Amino acid sequence: MVPAYGPRIERNKAKMTSKKKTIRRLAAGVGALALGLTGVTAFATAASAAVDVGPDQPGAPTSGTLTINKYSGGHTANPNPENLLDGVEFTVTQVGRISTTDPTVCEAIDLTDAADWDGLSGLFASAPSTPAAPFCLTDVAQDDVTGTNGQVVFNLDVGIYFVQETDPGEHPIVSPVPDFYVSIPTSVGNDGTGWNYDVVADPKNQLQEEPTKTIEEDQEELVVGSTVEWTLDVPIPTLNNDETFNEAIITDVLDSRLEYVADSTVMTIGGTDLTQGTHYTVSDNLVWTFTEAGRAILDANMGGTLNIVFDTKVLEVGDGTIPNDDYESQFNGTPTPGTVVPYTYWGELLINKKDDKGTTLAGAEFQVFEASAAGTCADDAPATGAIATGTSNAAGVVQWEGATPASPLGLWVANSNGPLSDPFKVYCVYETVVPAGHTAVDFENAVTIRPGTSNLVTLNVVNARTDGPELPLTGAQGTLALTIVGLLLVSAGTGAILWQRHRRNQAA
Repeated sequence: MVPAYGPRIERNKAKMTSKKKTIRRLAAGVGALALGLTGVTAFATAASAAVDVGPDQPGAPTSGTLTINKYSGGHTANPNPENLLDGVEFTVTQVGRISTTDPTVCEAIDLTDAADWDGLSGLFASAPSTPAAPFCLTDVAQDDVTGTNGQVVFNLDVGIYFVQETDPGEHPIVSPVPDFYVSIPTSVGNDGTGWNYDVVADPKNQLQEEPTKTIEEDQEELVVGSTVEWTLDVPIPTLNNDETFNEAIITDVLDSRLEYVADSTVMTIGGTDLTQGTHYTVSDNLVWTFTEAGRAILDANMGGTLNIVFDTKVLEVGDGTIPNDDYESQFNGTPTPGTVVPYTYWGELLINKKDDKGTTLAGAEFQVFEASAAGTCADDAPATGAIATGTSNAAGVVQWEGATPASPLGLWVANSNGPLSDPFKVYCVYETVVPAGHTAVDFENAVTIRPGTSNLVTLNVVNARTDGPELPLTGAQGTLALTIVGLLLVSAGTGAILWQRHRRNQAA
């Protein structure tokens, strides 16, 4: 006689077997789909050997782990230490379903219940979007940051979780990991016969490399008011997951002594020239903003370099050291400042003009030339090639043509792609027109210019008055002289007459 409970046992076994098969079938499809979707940005592997114990089975683990390894670029088995990203924050939130009895309550998904697996394929396919009804986010959440090994481990109960990269830390991550879902456990194997309770994700990030700036070291124009040429090289980051650029801005905050020369920008990517107004716009305070057409070119050149050449006008000398140090690139909201600092250096020359009696002289003309490579000056002014021409005013101060200010004359000293300890430059000064009535004078015409108004070089050039011809004796002094001569002649005549009389008397 078969015990009465025998059929119930068999029916329960059949029901449990059916439930187990149902969960495995769902896990084989939905679980694999979840990993496939997150595999765009994360690779899931077993941190420990897979087990054949599903979440609905007696003795199955009730918790597991999610290990996130954070790298720049793609994951490798032995990443370079510099590719490990520490201090990156992740937030892991358990996913639930909206309660059928109270829509304000989010009930955690129970993976031991086959019914709770329904609809998970749609949830996973919605990544990176946050859960939409009937799914929701519970108030069970953890956040933590990666350590020096680029790794963070979350201890999680069995369930479905929504993973977000919530803070890049100090890293210029231009393409953050899209939000993704993960299940604890996750089915493994082609037939879904294994389970992994310790899931490992290797999110791929791209760091934005910093831009660099250089200055053209050979300067063609040498007085204040001239232009200086700068070059920006901006690495174009590579984005993940078929992303495109929704924002691209290059900024250069100029020193107050520099002014952007309008329409001087020449921008290229590879061999492609970009057009102002079509591919980018420029503001005076110097911001290049890419248009949709320009961003499309950036999209097509990820991993390449954007080259920007532009001119600035030098407005004044100040301390003579003018850095161009405040610049950055920004792609998709991630700013990255440049650290290479180029400099341009400028000094001043003042010439005063007087005669040898201390009277100021107007109308004296001077010209300034570059010295030879050896820093020497010829005796006479060259016929051509003057970099500045000036004329002394009524106060005897030389005013330079086309220069602002007209005096002192601001002169270029050096350009460099890094600070210089003692920059200087030699110029040659010639007096090319001497005021009327004065003679030219020899003076040390090789002048050494160093940066800054505090190093102002002052030349005091003195001209002697030209001696005039001998003039006839006129006036009081001439009359006196003639009177004296006349008296002498009268005296001489009188003496002669007396001598003649004396001789006649003796003869008589």
